[in-house]
Amino acid sequence: MERKIRKKIILTVIAGILVAVTYIMIFMLSADNGENSSNISMKVSKMLVKLYYSFVGGGGQEAPVLAAAAAEGSIRKLAHFAEYMLLGFLSYGIAVLWIKQKWKGFLLVMLQLILSAGLDELHQYFVPGRYSSAKDVLIDTAGGMAGMLIILGMKGIQKGWNHIQKHESKTYF
Repeated sequence: MERKIRKKIILTVIAGILVAVTYIMIFMLSADNGENSSNISMKVSKMLVKLYYSFVGGGGQEAPVLAAAAAEGSIRKLAHFAEYMLLGFLSYGIAVLWIKQKWKGFLLVMLQLILSAGLDELHQYFVPGRYSSAKDVLIDTAGGMAGMLIILGMKGIQKGWNHIQKHESKTYF
């Protein structure tokens, strides 16, 4: 039993550090003024579009630039979703380790995600060239829920696998 608790503590510490690093990253990105934030998004958009065109070919000289400009908004929203998906995954992973009733852990992590997203948007309200958006809070929360659903799916697969293993061990000699 001692080994099981030690493993839970180690996993909690690792996930907790990753949660803290993710929050620091989100805060730093949110603190960038509008121009810097847009420049970063455009660089990422150009890189992804170039990668896309390297796979599919063609596009000419102007197409990647135009496609990057068109994709920038979607890529920014995808980044919001991905950041909070990671937070939902890590935070709910910790909750699942320690809270017996999964629904309580789910509600606590949902509260954490909504508060975090709301505070992030409030922070952006005070940054020059940035604005806050209720839509971004919803995107962030949806990303967090997706991360939580991944944990639930993994737990379901594990439970099914354990059931199969238990059943198979009884059917052989």
